[in-house]
Amino acid sequence: MAIRFKSTDLVVQGNRLLRLYSYYSLFLALLLMIVDSADRDNVIVGSDYPAIFLAASSLYIIVAAIFAVIANRSPDTQIATSYMFIEIALLSALMLSSGGLEGGFSSLILIPLTIANLLAPGILGYGVAAWTTIAVLYTLHIWPNNYDTQYLVNSGLYGMLCFVLAWVTQTLSRRLNSALSLASDQATRIRRLQRFSKQALLDLPNGIIACDRHDDILFFNTQALRWFNIEEGKALPQRLMNMPSDTVFESKNEKLIIKRVELNGSEPGDYLIYAENAARISAEAQHFKLASLGRLTASIAHEIRNPLSALRQAAQLLAETPDMKEPEQQLTRIIEQQCMRINRTIEDVLQLSRRHLPTQEVLRLSPWLQHFANQFRSFSQDKTYQLNIHCPDDARIKFDPDQLQQVLHNLCANGLRYALQANGDRARLIMIVTINDLHNIQLDIIDNGNGVAAEQRAHLFEPFYTTEHSGTGLGLYLCRELCEANQAQIQYHPIPNGTCFRIIMKSA
Repeated sequence: MAIRFKSTDLVVQGNRLLRLYSYYSLFLALLLMIVDSADRDNVIVGSDYPAIFLAASSLYIIVAAIFAVIANRSPDTQIATSYMFIEIALLSALMLSSGGLEGGFSSLILIPLTIANLLAPGILGYGVAAWTTIAVLYTLHIWPNNYDTQYLVNSGLYGMLCFVLAWVTQTLSRRLNSALSLASDQATRIRRLQRFSKQALLDLPNGIIACDRHDDILFFNTQALRWFNIEEGKALPQRLMNMPSDTVFESKNEKLIIKRVELNGSEPGDYLIYAENAARISAEAQHFKLASLGRLTASIAHEIRNPLSALRQAAQLLAETPDMKEPEQQLTRIIEQQCMRINRTIEDVLQLSRRHLPTQEVLRLSPWLQHFANQFRSFSQDKTYQLNIHCPDDARIKFDPDQLQQVLHNLCANGLRYALQANGDRARLIMIVTINDLHNIQLDIIDNGNGVAAEQRAHLFEPFYTTEHSGTGLGLYLCRELCEANQAQIQYHPIPNGTCFRIIMKSA
């Protein structure tokens, strides 16, 4: 499909050409006036009609100066074309006074004709060619009443040359304008794509830093600014320079996976640094892991529970036998206890696999913890202990409330059990909230139990690891999985005369 242009298209795109031509016209007019002033004998210009040359060149200076002002302030198609008509008429008069077609003015007339067809293609351009032909015929033949055959033929050929030149110029103008329009459309499209790409990069959950071969920062997104102290145009932090890919890096209490990617097709030495949140990756992996675990657990739970129920029932019936002695009664109790332990393990695994993705909400931590404390006290009202909470009023977090309650209940129940074992009625639980910065809030759950042995700390969050005969070893593992699903971290911190579990959460 052919691309059509309005007569104003190239004027708008050719403002610079129009201004340059206005300077040329003014310079030519001044030059002609200077030459005429210096040529007192009218040998170079104005040899036939000196008075006409003086009047035309003076008017030419005035008109060219006015046009130069207009062209630099507000270029306009009609004004530009009108000026071309006036200029061609003035140059025709100067040509008449300086020897006709044999002088150099016949070539000068072709310049505004060409510019007019560049700036205003179409009928208007051919109109300039027709005006040029009429101006030449009038000034050289009609006005002086000179109808010499050879001279008239030359003028006719000159007029035909004007139309040929107009056609050639307009053909080139259309192709040039088509190329310019295509380039302009492509440039606009590229700018739009650049804005889209930049916005997409800025909103990515991963950090991105673009650097040159001198390690100067060219671009970074919002997430990278949150994790690192960087500034555009400044050098990359020393700790990130020459860091190999897939390096685990800790920044602002968050574990990041750093990747360095060299850019092909860019300037030599340019590269990108990707920073991914290890907790988010772990949460995504956890989602797939739980889905697989759920399918596996659901398929075997039924097969285990049926014979388990039969064993427990058989043990209970056996215990009711009248002639059962005490050692045999003890054995039946052991069978029943172990059946209950296996069933509890299955329940914990099913609960873990059935867990849905977290529905995070903004929680005001101080009243939420007070509400949790009241519920926990009612759950353990048969025990004597102290539960204290220290939390700033402005602490807000993003967490699934049900999952947070499950984590804290597990930690507090474990802490209370060990605190009671170590101190009896002087058992104590403390929850302390600290606002680290704008992005992280830490919650410490502290008890005054005997703590965790050094050789056991490395296995605390492993599944099925327990130091109690009746435990399943899934409690702390479940706490860690729930925290990671909410992009939080749980850590064990040894303290004198007690235990401290620290949860680092996202602030809201």
